[in-house]
Amino acid sequence: MCRKSCCKYCCAFFPPILVALQLGGWRDQPELVREVGKTYFAKTDNYEAFTLTDRHRDEFFRDGATLLKGVLKPEVVKKLHEYVAPIDYFDPRNIGNLWMMSDEILDFYLFGPLGDIARQVFQSPQAVTAHLAPSAQLQRDFISRRHLNSTNGWHIDRTECQMGDQPSKYLSTALARLAVPLIVEGGVRGTQIINQSKYAAAMSEGTREEYLAGKSMYRKEGRFEQWMLWDPDTAVPVLPGVKLDEEMIIEHWMEPGDIVLFNTCLWHCSPPWVGPEQELGLQPTYAPSNHIAHDPPTYTDMMASWCLYDEFAGKPIGEVNSSCYPYAYPEDKRPKVGSTLTLKRRPVGLPRHVIFSWVHVHIRDMLRKPYFWFKR
Repeated sequence: MCRKSCCKYCCAFFPPILVALQLGGWRDQPELVREVGKTYFAKTDNYEAFTLTDRHRDEFFRDGATLLKGVLKPEVVKKLHEYVAPIDYFDPRNIGNLWMMSDEILDFYLFGPLGDIARQVFQSPQAVTAHLAPSAQLQRDFISRRHLNSTNGWHIDRTECQMGDQPSKYLSTALARLAVPLIVEGGVRGTQIINQSKYAAAMSEGTREEYLAGKSMYRKEGRFEQWMLWDPDTAVPVLPGVKLDEEMIIEHWMEPGDIVLFNTCLWHCSPPWVGPEQELGLQPTYAPSNHIAHDPPTYTDMMASWCLYDEFAGKPIGEVNSSCYPYAYPEDKRPKVGSTLTLKRRPVGLPRHVIFSWVHVHIRDMLRKPYFWFKR
């Protein structure tokens, strides 16, 4: 029986994997050149300064998330929506790090108020970065979408949460996201986030001490998504060593111009889509000067959107002058109006990625067929 079972597994899994390995291949991507400061979003009179309050800081460092009301003017949000809405799912700009392919979005991140908000978070007395000179460098962004049956199950952001399961004060390695819903009118349900203080309280005493010291490893690698063969409809993430419930979920009601600041190491997900229009958002993160770049796990960057930074690997980003991490703050370090940024992304193996996607579908479908499994 064992030999027959092994043969069946080999026949099911090995051929598509071998095809992917043989036909896949890596190739360099062309350079990307961005021109700074020439679009509508570079005009500083489009924005007003936003000051974090003690309440914002208390909520973020205690619970891991806080709502920032009215950060952006409605007309700016409308312009962003008009720009992002035509970018469909298969558009190359949709794969991540939109700012590398868009002068408009780059200008918004550099000249808008988000960089200064990040700087204020980094300088908060509760943060491990409070001793650093004030700065904020753009790290990454992507477009978020909610539409029809699309799901975004419970997960942590492994491209920003880079050193394990850490609370929000560890801002060098647990980067904070500024979630910007592109709401033209009305309102929308914000990201559902597991409350950090309740998450810590659910741990054993020893585990909690390790977590609060920033020394916990990831509790689970991956996402509660169907394509990872995990149940996307679970009410809360099912994690080893800690029992969570729906009372631990933070969810904000967001109106045009609002932003949610949250710790990317906290488990979070999108609430169900209510329609009728597609719900779009921008999801940038900024990094402090002592942040050290790390390559993301392959499953989080399948289309190789990550910037090549080989020349300063292992060094804090504030010690090098790289287009991969442009300064939004302070102004004297921000790229000058009319200057250009030349960017290079990681090599991409599109045929390999396409084939591996087919491999995944093939294996998933095989596993779902009841006759695939041998009866004992």
